[in-house]
Amino acid sequence: MRRALRDGALAGLVGGGTLALVLLAVGEDAINRAIALEQAGDRAAGHDELFSRGAQQAGGVLAALLWGLALGLVFAVVFVAVRRRLTTTSDWWASIALSALAFVTLVLVPFLKHPPNPPGVGDPDSIGRRTLLWLLMLAWSAVATGAAWRAGGRLAARAVPEHLRVPAVVGLYVVLVALGLALLPASTDAVDVPATLAWRFRLASLSGTAAYWAVFGVVFGWLRLSAAGRSPFATVRPGHSADVSPSG
Repeated sequence: MRRALRDGALAGLVGGGTLALVLLAVGEDAINRAIALEQAGDRAAGHDELFSRGAQQAGGVLAALLWGLALGLVFAVVFVAVRRRLTTTSDWWASIALSALAFVTLVLVPFLKHPPNPPGVGDPDSIGRRTLLWLLMLAWSAVATGAAWRAGGRLAARAVPEHLRVPAVVGLYVVLVALGLALLPASTDAVDVPATLAWRFRLASLSGTAAYWAVFGVVFGWLRLSAAGRSPFATVRPGHSADVSPSG
């Protein structure tokens, strides 16, 4: 477990650095425009800027690194817990698959219901409510993923053919996600910035988290193969497991 936690921390830091770079590259313009609009309103109300943009950028990079580190540690624990339940014999593909699943569950599905907004958007008094609604959608997304996972395991245990099992699991997952998107409450705060600015910010945010999970999955998979004494570029022969014991 110690080695897995170390791998998760290192991969998380690399992913967090990637997230920061992507946001600086593709999201900085949208953020600056949103901040300019917010500051114009603050100046009109007689409020002064607390932090310079440079300080905000430095804080954002640090936050991305710490967020990546924490998420990497959690992922490592989950990886060790579920690794033996995966059919693949390669830790590389296990890492890629679980990273993709994490992105869809933790980021993409909640994004569809509650996409992030630029700075200054929304009523400050409704932050608690908006956060609660986002957490509710996140919890439903996790339930949908868990239900689909369990359904897949049960169908596999009953020897249901893969060409029937996979569509059934995917169909169940899509239905559960669609129910959450349709029935759970949405935020009612007005987005009082241009729509193009809001969506540029949202897509930049989505691109950053997608980059995080892509890089994290690759790096963690490489580190897991190294922990098993395998080259990241070696081919795993059928019938030979590349997984690592939980003590690893």
